[in-house]
Amino acid sequence: MSKAKSRKHNIDIMFLMILFLIFTFSAVSVLLMAVNSYRSVVSANETNANARTAIAYIREAVRQHDSGGAVDISQIDGTDCIRMAEGEGFYLYVYEYDGYLMELEAKEGSGVTADFGDKILKISSMDFEKDSDSNTIYVNIEDENGKKEQVSIGVKSSDNKPAPEPEASEEEGDHEE
Repeated sequence: MSKAKSRKHNIDIMFLMILFLIFTFSAVSVLLMAVNSYRSVVSANETNANARTAIAYIREAVRQHDSGGAVDISQIDGTDCIRMAEGEGFYLYVYEYDGYLMELEAKEGSGVTADFGDKILKISSMDFEKDSDSNTIYVNIEDENGKKEQVSIGVKSSDNKPAPEPEASEEEGDHEE
């Protein structure tokens, strides 16, 4: 009878080992599926975030500098850019160069080139267009994954607004007849 008990005991142990292996395999499979799902969600968020971040950066930069014709479309070193007056002859340039959204603060006529700028974000391409009738800047950005974003930024101030007329003040006794 001891052989039968020993054989039954070995089968019980084998059954438990197989059951444990099936449970472990299932747990690892579920864990791997969760990791792959998480990776795809993070990748999709990064893809969407790059283009949106670039658009948000440009929109806020234009809004911060929006006064008295300070925002315009220009070129730096043959590259289209948005030029924003910083004051005292300094300008902030925002443009795409060598696969990056770049910014450069420089003095007018200082001879800087596009590669002097600071890299902000990796993008594929960017182009600008200004509608002078509605005073709107249209920005099109394509990120490194091919996702395209477009934004129109209304520039509230322009250099063709009439300047306020100085008030004529007459003091008693100062005018001639």
